[in-house]
Amino acid sequence: MATIVVPPVTPSPAEDADALLKAFQGWGTDEQAVIGVLAHRDATQRKQIRLTYEENYNENLIQRLQSELSGDLERAMYHWVLDPVERQAVMVNTATKCIHKDYAVIVEIACTNSSSELLALLLALVSTYRYNGDEVNDALAKSEAKILHETVTNGDTDHGELIRIVGTRSRAQLNATFSWFRDERGTSITKALQHGADPTGYSHALRTAVRCISDANKYFVKVLRNAMHKSGTDEDSLTRVIVLHAEKDLKGIKDAFQKRASVALEKAIGNNTSGDYKSFLMALLGSGI
Repeated sequence: MATIVVPPVTPSPAEDADALLKAFQGWGTDEQAVIGVLAHRDATQRKQIRLTYEENYNENLIQRLQSELSGDLERAMYHWVLDPVERQAVMVNTATKCIHKDYAVIVEIACTNSSSELLALLLALVSTYRYNGDEVNDALAKSEAKILHETVTNGDTDHGELIRIVGTRSRAQLNATFSWFRDERGTSITKALQHGADPTGYSHALRTAVRCISDANKYFVKVLRNAMHKSGTDEDSLTRVIVLHAEKDLKGIKDAFQKRASVALEKAIGNNTSGDYKSFLMALLGSGI
């Protein structure tokens, strides 16, 4: 996985904790100092800073950050300082409270993590253990492509077979199945799922799952471009993609964005954000801006 954040070789948790305390003191918070420390530490180092800060100053660092920061920066920094698994669990929990609007968050996390990562979440998002290897059974792919076609064309509203297939097959196997579907039917499974009324948004959720599985980078490019629409910036979506993927696969998303939008992701985000929030995202993107 291509990561963006490159931490110092030998950071000192005690020195970092002290730097953060100094940033909180005085007439106002030194947001740039906070960003200078936390945006350049990996997950393990951030956890050590949290533990050291609490031990040295008898204060919860996350709670202090929430009281010192505000707006988009506060929400982004809050998620960033959490452990990766804890961060995703918080995002999923929040999404479940507004499921019709934020179901895509749950689908993204369920479909872009490995089985071991999903099991670490301790959530009932996925009830089966998905094989992560590259081995593909072509006969199975062809037969399941036929099942998917029958499910979609018959207007089966519960999509039971589609959920079974998408929920249990490996990424490689699913891509082979989707390829068979496209070759045999002359259209993609996502386009086929668009036909017919679906007041529950169920088909939309399934299309999101298929897109995440077949080409996650392409999917997140779409999320980012939609987040920077002319009608206004969706800071929550920007934060979610950058924070969740900065230490995982953000480089691939950046490359795909540049290819699709003909502009660097840093420039696009720079044009749609401002202030300390912009500085923080730029730091996670690996930009010196």
